[in-house]
Amino acid sequence: MLSYGNENIPYSVVTNKKLKNLYITIDPIFGVIVKNPNFPLSYVHSLVEKKANWIAKKLHHTKKRISIKSIYENEKKVLLYGKKESLHIKQSLADFYKQKSAETIPTMVEKWALKMHVSPTKITFRKTKRRWGSCSCKNELSFTSSLIQLPQKCIDYIIVHELSHIKHKHHQKSFWLHVAKFMPEFKEYEKILKNYSPQI
Repeated sequence: MLSYGNENIPYSVVTNKKLKNLYITIDPIFGVIVKNPNFPLSYVHSLVEKKANWIAKKLHHTKKRISIKSIYENEKKVLLYGKKESLHIKQSLADFYKQKSAETIPTMVEKWALKMHVSPTKITFRKTKRRWGSCSCKNELSFTSSLIQLPQKCIDYIIVHELSHIKHKHHQKSFWLHVAKFMPEFKEYEKILKNYSPQI
């Protein structure tokens, strides 16, 4: 347990001897997780204490993120393109978002792929907790099934980001220059994305 101000913040320690360094992550469901290479627990706690301010801020930000589940349960609305819509859905929330994303995102991907002169080999959708999208070594694109909740410009940015990985399998300078070529304001969209969570 970590004490910070008037708060008691619980955290879990996961030991993995394959790690070289200690990592602290904030999970929307499981809270603070410390990935430990095998340091003594007293040493781990001292490092966590040093990061108390950072941890508290991250937890606060995570709680402020827009939750599509809470919007639906509390307001009976669904979040589409960054706007709350009064819709009655007959399937589960997860199935609703997956269906909506699968119906509309591939057309957007095709538009950007033509503009960027790249060709993804496959497009899939799946439930994720943290990632909006990914691009495999085979140029297969995978998006979170809740992607359709985001404002249109943010959806476009995620698509451009993943399509850029077809030519640049990294996040080095050349990759970001390629993203900026098609989306100069991408940093603004990254800031907006911090207010949302891919988790349903």
